[in-house]
Amino acid sequence: MSQDRPHYTPQQLHAVYDRINLPPRFRYEPGDFSREVVRHHDGHGFLGALVTHTLAHIPFENLSLHYSPTHAVSIHPDALFQKIIRQDMGRGGYCLENNVFLGTVMRSLGFDVMTVGARINQMGKGGIGNEDGTTSYGGWSHIVNLVTIRGEVFVVDVGFGPGGPARPMALVDGAAERNMPPSQAQVIRLRRDAIADSDRKSVKLWIFERRSDEDAPWTPMYCFEDNVCFLPQDLEVMNYFTSTHRTSVYTYRVLCSKSILADQDATSMVGEIILYENKVTRRLGGKTETLATLKTEQDRVDALYKFLGVRLSPAQVAGIKGMATELRSFEGQQIPQDLV
Repeated sequence: MSQDRPHYTPQQLHAVYDRINLPPRFRYEPGDFSREVVRHHDGHGFLGALVTHTLAHIPFENLSLHYSPTHAVSIHPDALFQKIIRQDMGRGGYCLENNVFLGTVMRSLGFDVMTVGARINQMGKGGIGNEDGTTSYGGWSHIVNLVTIRGEVFVVDVGFGPGGPARPMALVDGAAERNMPPSQAQVIRLRRDAIADSDRKSVKLWIFERRSDEDAPWTPMYCFEDNVCFLPQDLEVMNYFTSTHRTSVYTYRVLCSKSILADQDATSMVGEIILYENKVTRRLGGKTETLATLKTEQDRVDALYKFLGVRLSPAQVAGIKGMATELRSFEGQQIPQDLV
């Protein structure tokens, strides 16, 4: 039962409101009042504001696996609150971290939340789309939260990163909606169907799909089942693989991104800022612009703060030294002949 899961206190929830710069009209007092709002009044608006402002102010990032003395990730709600809120360093987390964090926030405010596992399409993530619809799903490495408001179920995912759902999506088969402006860019939908890898085609899953414009083919991004509740102990197993296995993209790439709000009082997105390895880009109005190319570790540390508001301590910065993901400048250095 959700009431047995960890919850945040009203004081902690007010700190979350501050951290995500939630507009005053949505800052409902946590407890009986917020539960009343969720169940009988503006639950839809409240949920939408929480999701969009989380995406805009809490980055999707995997920095703990690179800029850290321990290179470890905890998904315990108390550890997440410490990292994302109390430390005040502009930090967020990757899929399991951000979705567990917001899931705890939503439960604490009175939302009916169920966490479910998802499989990522390895041919869809990273912008690789196949016009023939080819998919190759990995194992359970992602999660989404299903939120029920007065009998209507919504998919909430603040942990997919660039191109993920920019707002709660109603769990409706085939309904397409614009994810980002302009109107023809980043259209998304949910579709109920069997996946090619399955032994039983009668077993259907929900598939989150995206396309870049109205004429482009749909690319499956991930799939999930809405009838199996994933427990905290399931998530621990997933987190161990995601944060340690050599095939997990988070272990060999450095990334950090945030969504861009239309304005600070808005509940809709207009773009994204993305740091991926040694480049910072901005997607705005359907166009992509390179903001910076990074040559050294100092360049990247500075860019994290300048473009994404993330600050790293000296101990965290030192944690990447000697790792394969460390940025090194070889400008002016002679390449050994045996490497040519």
